[in-house]
This record gives sequence, C-alpha cells and structure tokens, in this order.
Amino acid sequence: MWVLFFACFASGIANMANAFLAERTLHSHCTHVAPTFHIDTRLYASSEDEANQAAGQPIAVTIDTTLSDEKIKALFAWIKCAFSQDPYDQNDVYAYYYSNIEIAIAAAFGNNLPKDSLPAKLMEMALKSEGDVSSIEWENLLVGEEINRRERESASMGAMGAAQWSGRFMTRPHSLLDIRNFTSVDDWIKTLPRGCKRTLRKATPELQNFTVFNKPIRGGHRSPHSSYAHFRCVVEHEVRLLENMYGPSTGAFVNALAEAISRYIGTTRMAGNIKEYRDGDTNKVIGFAHEVTKGRTIRGQWFYCDNDAAKRYVWFHSVCDLVKRAIDDDRIDVVDLGPSGSDAFTELKSKYGFETVVDWPAVADYSGDFIYDEGQNEEEVADNMIRLVEKLMRRQEARKTKQSDSE
Repeated sequence: MWVLFFACFASGIANMANAFLAERTLHSHCTHVAPTFHIDTRLYASSEDEANQAAGQPIAVTIDTTLSDEKIKALFAWIKCAFSQDPYDQNDVYAYYYSNIEIAIAAAFGNNLPKDSLPAKLMEMALKSEGDVSSIEWENLLVGEEINRRERESASMGAMGAAQWSGRFMTRPHSLLDIRNFTSVDDWIKTLPRGCKRTLRKATPELQNFTVFNKPIRGGHRSPHSSYAHFRCVVEHEVRLLENMYGPSTGAFVNALAEAISRYIGTTRMAGNIKEYRDGDTNKVIGFAHEVTKGRTIRGQWFYCDNDAAKRYVWFHSVCDLVKRAIDDDRIDVVDLGPSGSDAFTELKSKYGFETVVDWPAVADYSGDFIYDEGQNEEEVADNMIRLVEKLMRRQEARKTKQSDSE
C-alpha cells in the first residue's frame, strides 16, 4: 500500500512545490501577508454546503507554522490512514481524500477549518482509529509494508545516484572521502583543521548524553525507522532546513512538510542500516542516519535529527563514526556523503576532508553487490531464484558480446 500512497502523493508534492515557490517569493517581499493556504472548496466543504461546493471557490486556510507534537502526530495519523486505504478502489469513499497531501496538511495545521468540514471530520476519524497517541508504544510502533530485500535494493538505487553510474544521466556532485591512505580514524582526524577537531571532541555520547543503536533494515520486514518517533525527526529536520535556506514563511513551511512526507516514505522503503540516536535520559529518538554499502563504497544516504539533536553535534558524531567504520572495513575504499542541499553544507563537508566530485562514480565504486551485516537478511526463495535467472542472463549476454567481438 505504501507504493500506491507514494504514487498518489508524488504529483501533489511536485505541484505544491511550484505553488509554494511563488508563495515564498510573495512572503519575502511582503512579510505582513497572512500565512494562508488556498485549496478548492469542493475538496473540503461539508455535504451541507452545496452552494460553495458547486461554486468551487478556493478558501484561504490559515496555516499554523509552529511545530508541535500534537500537530505532527495528527499528520502522521492521517498518513497511516492513507496507508490502509486504496486510492484505486472506487468503493473506498475516503481513499481519495486521505491520499491528498493538500488536505492532509490543511487538516493537521489549519487553524480555521470548520468543525463539520470534510478535512476536520477525516482527521477526527484518523485520530480516533489510532487510540492513545500519547503512549510510548504508539510513538515507537513500526508501520508500513514488509518489503523484501530485492525491492529495497531497487528503491535505494535512485537516491544513491545510480542514474549516473549506470550512464543514464548526470546527477548532482557528491561529497567523497577516499580513506585508502588512512589506517585509523585518528589518521583522518589529524588532517582536519583545529576547529573541526574541537567539534569532534564535543561530539561524543558521553558529553552530549545520547546513545546510538545499530538497526539493520531487513528484507521481508518493516523498516526499523518506520515509526512516528522517526517521522517527527524528519519533519523537524526538513522544516528547520528550509527555514534556514529561505527564511520563515508559510510557503517554506508547507513545502518542508511535503518534502518530509516524501523523504520519510522513501527512506523507509530502502535497504541498508539505521544508526538511531536516542536521548540518554528519556530514551526519546532524537535523530537517525541511514547508511547503505554497495561495491567498495559506503553511503551516508540520509540524515535527520530533531531540533534538540541539532544542537548536540549528532551529525558530526555520525560522520566520524561512519568514517571510523569504513576505515576499519577492508572492503571499503570511499565514504560518500552524497549531494548537498546548499553551498554552505557542501563547504561544511569539505572542512572534514570530503571533496566535491562531479564525476563521482570514477572515484566511488558502486559496481559490486550490496553489503549487509551477517545474518541481516533471511533467505528469500523467490528472490534467490530471480537473482539466479538474472545471473544466467548476464552470462548469456556476455557470451554473445564475446562472440560478436571475435567475429
């Protein structure tokens, strides 16, 4: 069901991104403009309001751009309803609305929705179906599909930049660190500027009071980061990032929510390992790093942390830990932190020795198989059979190529 939900949201996210770019420009020039969000009346009006529905006039829904657990939980409850609905089932009267990202955001963050409006009623239903959303058990409950290893690997390829190494089209430059000349993480740290060394000395679990857990993403299982606790980190991370880039505005805020939903769904469909950061006192999830290893490269694919963790050097610890494990692993030659969302972040990575490379597949070797922890994936008979068939087909193709060359 995640696939259906993601497909329905994809076009909505693209349309919203274009709309809110214009909205963001408006706010940058007119800071007094009220934070509003326009949606079609027909998508939210109650059935009693037939006149407005027929007119189809847009209404300005006031968006509260202040993040709170209550509002993020409401958005997540709505998304979970979308998981359980079938947008292609004509008999499912709620599926279309639950898969509509505009209504989702308006219902969770709108201040002036009538209580009898459709989004308000749908949100009431979503929250009621969740039960006690204040419990620790609810926050950590894993949701989503049990995706097999093959599908997870396929879902990882696009985000890892496979379009470039497969020769289809160029992607953005990646930040790479060649570790082959380092024998220990201390060798790497010695090459860094004094300020970076001071930062890494602060970025420790002892000083920052966090704990780190390795959680493998297993084929045939739900993702270990497919819970509200992790979704909250993604939302706070994306809102903070876009506000830093574009300033506070309704456009940036709503665009960040749309991006957060897309990224959350994307990361929970992929392969790899999760490095989960929890507060040492409350055991609350404050951030996570998503890592994927393929060929002779380890990729720091996604990183998200909440507003608290952003002040506790969590990102710096995750990078240092990633470099350390890569150096200690003879199978790895390069650490890839991927493309950056801004020039400032690219510059930050460069201070830690990561070089921005346009032709990055020439340095980062992704040509081998995905690498997993021992026992990470269960044997999947169907998957193994498909892999065997693919291997035989590749051999036949290589044989044909060889014969053609000899002729």
